[in-house]
Amino acid sequence: MANPEFDPTGMTALVVDENGFQRAITIDQLRSSGLRGVWGAANSADAWDMLLDHDPDVVLLEWMTGVHDTLDFVRRIRQSDGAPNRAVSMFMLTSRGALGEVETARQAGVDGYLRKPVSALELGKRVRRSVEKPQPFVTTASYVGPCRRRARLDPNFAGPWRRLNDQEQAVADEPTEEADLKAELVRASAASLLAQVQLIRPGDAKGARALFGAVQALIRLCDDIDDAALALGAREMGRYIEAQGATDRLDPEVVRLHAAAINQLAQLPASFARERQRVAESLKRMVEKKLRQAAGSA
Repeated sequence: MANPEFDPTGMTALVVDENGFQRAITIDQLRSSGLRGVWGAANSADAWDMLLDHDPDVVLLEWMTGVHDTLDFVRRIRQSDGAPNRAVSMFMLTSRGALGEVETARQAGVDGYLRKPVSALELGKRVRRSVEKPQPFVTTASYVGPCRRRARLDPNFAGPWRRLNDQEQAVADEPTEEADLKAELVRASAASLLAQVQLIRPGDAKGARALFGAVQALIRLCDDIDDAALALGAREMGRYIEAQGATDRLDPEVVRLHAAAINQLAQLPASFARERQRVAESLKRMVEKKLRQAAGSA
């Protein structure tokens, strides 16, 4: 079980992001979680110097390419004898989220992948998890980094589930890495949807189409990992948007509440199967009620 006495005030973190505004947001989120020291760097050269000076407990990185390539920086930490801690927890915190990119980052040696925007609460959970449940560190001829395989799901495991509706199912029969990546992408897609609905306005045809497309993408991801509850919640949101269209009947508050509930569903662990199903069914009832009201007023 997670340690209820966990205290982040003794922890430190390094944020590597060339975007000064985004870097400041992440630093503020980490500080609000109670971390003792948080430093920021705009490129991998400065980040390496800060790594040597401060030896942080956690490193969060935006995906950068070119001279200051982020994945090269990750590999340097994992493989260099000059790094103060080759096993330091490292997370990609980025707006990029294609499955191939997630896999590439994992192969480079990152511990996890969080797609922006991410809440301070979720960021704090990941930091806590990296301390309480660190993965074994592996050194082979082809890979250096955290172990990417688990033989069996622990019912007390607080990390990413293979499928969001799994209970205590053995996962040795199938490769776990791709399934874990897909589950992470589902959570990232739900968080991104929550951010997107904040911009929706009645009569915004372009915004409504983009939102509907994002919901359909989330449904496909949910189906891919057999998460029936989350898929139901997403389908009901898509049904509401499709029925109301880019008209004044589309209530921004309804889609915001719906997206918030979907994001909560994505974060709830598999052990809360009944609660997750109840949330999904309540979303279906809400959509049916709103559509009846819209039909009555038409």
